[in-house]
Amino acid sequence: MSSSCHQILQLPAAAFSEAKHCGSCSFLLNHSCVLSPVFLDDQEASQVLTRRRRANSFFEEIKKGNKERECVEERCDWEEAREIFENQEKTVRNGDACVSFPCAHGGTCKDGIGSYSCYCQEGYKGFNCEIGRLLRLCENRNGGCEHFCSIDKGNVRCSCADGYFLASNDKSCDSSEPFKCGAIVTTNEKISAQRAALTRIVNGEDCPPGECPWQVVPLDNQGFCGGTILNEYIILTAAHCMNHSDYILPASVHQGEFDTMVNEGREAVHKVDAVIVHYNYKPVTYHNDIALIKLATPITFSSYILPACLPEADFEGLVSGFGRIGEGRQASSILQRLAVPYVDRQTCMESTNLRITQRMFCAGFDTIAKDACQGDSGGPHVTRYGDTYFVTGIVSWGEGCARKGKYGVYTQVSKFVRWIHDGIATLTASEKEVHTCFSGTFRVQSPGTKGF
Repeated sequence: MSSSCHQILQLPAAAFSEAKHCGSCSFLLNHSCVLSPVFLDDQEASQVLTRRRRANSFFEEIKKGNKERECVEERCDWEEAREIFENQEKTVRNGDACVSFPCAHGGTCKDGIGSYSCYCQEGYKGFNCEIGRLLRLCENRNGGCEHFCSIDKGNVRCSCADGYFLASNDKSCDSSEPFKCGAIVTTNEKISAQRAALTRIVNGEDCPPGECPWQVVPLDNQGFCGGTILNEYIILTAAHCMNHSDYILPASVHQGEFDTMVNEGREAVHKVDAVIVHYNYKPVTYHNDIALIKLATPITFSSYILPACLPEADFEGLVSGFGRIGEGRQASSILQRLAVPYVDRQTCMESTNLRITQRMFCAGFDTIAKDACQGDSGGPHVTRYGDTYFVTGIVSWGEGCARKGKYGVYTQVSKFVRWIHDGIATLTASEKEVHTCFSGTFRVQSPGTKGF
C-alpha cells in the first residue's frame, strides 16, 4: 500500500475488551496513524459488530409461524409477530377501542394501537373529555349547596365548613355549636344588600359591634396589624407583620374591639404562645405573606367574638381593620369595614410594575378613593355566601392607599388551606423550634423575641 493511500486508525482488540466494560466512557485515541488493511480479520471484527440472530434453527424462516418460538424464545417485536400470523393486517389489529364510545360530551374517538384518543368539544378536556361544562353545575347557584359545591361522578356533591355537618337534604349545612364559624349572631342593623355598596377602609364605614367578630388586633408598643380568628387558639395574619428585624413579636392579641380608645366590656385579651411564618415567605415581593399566631389560652366565643370559616372557593369580599383612614393620616380607633369588588388578574397585573403572584389577588376600585391602608395589614378579607362568612384574603400590600388606578393586593387564602391545617396541627401538637410537615418547614417563634 503506497503512502498516498488512506490512513486508518485501528484500535487494538484489547481496547475493545476494555470498552465493553466501560459503558458510555469516552476514549482519547493517542495511537499513531499507521498503514493497515482496510478490513479487520474475522475475530477482531466480531468484537466490534454484533447482530442478533434471525433464526434459532436451520431454515426456521420457512417454517410456519409459531407464537412460542417467535415471541417467547426470541425477542418479541413487530417482525417476529408478523411471522406468527404471516399477514400484516392480522399483526397490527388489536380491536377497535372506540366501539364502546369512551369519549364523553360529544368527543370524537380515534382508535390507536392498544389505546385510543379523544378529541373534545369546545369547553371540555380530560382523557375522555370528562372535565368541563359539567363544572358549571356549581356555577349556577353554587349547585344548590349552602357552602361548598363539587362534582362527583357527574353529580353535584355538597360539603360544609368545619364545625358544620350536611343536613338531610344534602344541600344545607347545620351546626350544633352555639357560636359557629362565619355566623354573625348579634347585629345592630339588618344584613342586607346595603352591605354590597360598602367600600374599603379608606372612606369605609364603622363596623358595628358584633358585625366583624373575627377581627383581632395583635398589639405591642410599636403599633399593630390585624388578624382573623380561625378557632379558639389560632389567629391568621400576614407574615410581614411578624417579619421585620426590628419588630418585636406581639405579646398579646385583643378580640371583640370596636373602639380601641374605650373599654366597652366586650373585649378579651390573650397572650401569644407562638407564631408560625410561612417557610417560603419573600419579604421583597410579599410572596406567601401568611402567618399563624397561637394563643396561650383559648378564646371564649360570644356574639362579639367569633371565628371566620376557611374557604374552598374565591369570592368578592369585605375587608375590615383599624388602619389609617387615608394615606399619611393617623390610624382609626374605630373598627372600619369596606366591601371590595374582585379585580381580574390581567387588570390587576396591568395596574402595577410589581409582581402579582398566583397566590395573590387584587380587590378594590379603579377611580373611587376607597381602599385598605397601613395598619390594616394582616386583617381579614371576608366573603359572605348565604349567611356564612369565609376568610378569603389577608390584607397584604398596595401602592399607597386608595390611589387612582391602583388596587389593594391580598394573600389568597384558598391557596393556603392545606398549609393552614398543617400549621394548626403543628402548633397544637409540638413545642419544637422547627417542625417539618407536608407543606415544608414551619418556622416557630416565641413572643417577645425579634422577627425572623
